[in-house]
Amino acid sequence: MKRISFVATLFSMLAILTSCTEKKPSLHGEWYGMRDKSLLTFTLNDDSTFQLKSEASSNFTFSGKYAMDESATPATIDLTECSNGMGGAGVLRLNEDGTLEINLNFGAPGMVARAEKIDPNPTELTAAYLKLTKDKESILAETARQIEIPAEAKLAFERNEILGAGINLNAVVDGNLHQGYERDAPLADEEIKSIAEVGFRSVRLGVCWSKHASGKKPYTIDKAFFKKVDHLVDECLKNDLAVSIDVHYYPYINMAEGVDSLTLEENYERLDYLWQQIAEHYKDYPNDKVFFDLLNEPNTQMGADKWNEVYAGLIKTVRKTNPERTLIIATPNLGQHWTLNLLDLPKDDWNLIVQFHYYLPHLFTHNGLSYAQADGSQYNVWKGTPEETAPILSDLDFCQQWSKRNGRPLNMGEYGCVNTCEPESRARYIGFMLEQARKRGFSSHIWAYREPFMIRDEQTGKWITPILEAMKLK
Repeated sequence: MKRISFVATLFSMLAILTSCTEKKPSLHGEWYGMRDKSLLTFTLNDDSTFQLKSEASSNFTFSGKYAMDESATPATIDLTECSNGMGGAGVLRLNEDGTLEINLNFGAPGMVARAEKIDPNPTELTAAYLKLTKDKESILAETARQIEIPAEAKLAFERNEILGAGINLNAVVDGNLHQGYERDAPLADEEIKSIAEVGFRSVRLGVCWSKHASGKKPYTIDKAFFKKVDHLVDECLKNDLAVSIDVHYYPYINMAEGVDSLTLEENYERLDYLWQQIAEHYKDYPNDKVFFDLLNEPNTQMGADKWNEVYAGLIKTVRKTNPERTLIIATPNLGQHWTLNLLDLPKDDWNLIVQFHYYLPHLFTHNGLSYAQADGSQYNVWKGTPEETAPILSDLDFCQQWSKRNGRPLNMGEYGCVNTCEPESRARYIGFMLEQARKRGFSSHIWAYREPFMIRDEQTGKWITPILEAMKLK
């Protein structure tokens, strides 16, 4: 009995020694995951450097140094000396199945508040959750989507060509809410004529319908306001300009602030009632010249899943009176290009154009604007060097590949550069962006006609010539 006991004790001790000397799986090497349903690669090198690469977004593609403390609870990770000028601080967890979870907060170097826990659903725009694996093939299998594109998809591409290179007609009926720019100014008929004469082919008409509709069911739109919008649409058509009628600046749904008397769900219902009226009102307008842009920049509070649900309902509502109308669907989470894969488009409706907005590099395009958290930016010169153009080309290539793979045309519904930037840089950037959109078959609408992104001087009534020349509209 003693001998058996001794042997058992010996095996037990050996098991303990073995477990103590076993190495933990290495965190070094390439990890793969998805961000917004697109491939993400996170490489942790032995020399404490890292590379983060997003298939969809240059904004989430950068390199730098990292430091980890695996003895902390939870384990921590810090990203420093990042090539994008940012810093990151977060927590990580290596799971028994070999997956790695990381929560990171981003911000100015040395000023980032560390993420406190593993949370798959962070709410802040500056926060990220990554679930990674070393099994690349499993991720590629998830991101690969086989879509059968019917012949009827051709119509939306043809309509997208009609939109061509256009302009956002802002601060006319959009109820601008940005501090210092709150106005809806009159617009002379001659100004619409001038838009056509300089070579634009379409107008994206941002309309703040919610400011001119009842707050109670059936949320009736004011008749006088309808007439104001009618006149603008009619003048566009008179000048052979296609027009996209856009629901812009809607409280609670694409703006942070809202009407306290209505809940979020009631606002979704109200949006549907508004489109019932808009669709009925314009049902006899030409299908190849008037487009319906269902909602500008759906906010992050709504999220992708809810937006997919909301626009699916809006499509059904509009189709009751406008079966042949081409509809424009924004990407979720503020209309970003990298959220294209989050759209779940209906398989029985191919008369749709998908819209994304593009304002990168942000600190240049929004130089000095406090509402865009760029008031301290000194980035006001853009020379169009290979280093500056490479991330933009990568992003737009991703969009083009998405369009081909999914059989859906794309509209770059907003792009532009604030007028605080050096004038030659503005013209150079805008010309480059439009050239790249054309090459890829995207329609586009520059932001904007008025306010700090304006490309026409309201004081003199003259277009900014270097910008028009760079755009090569004629």
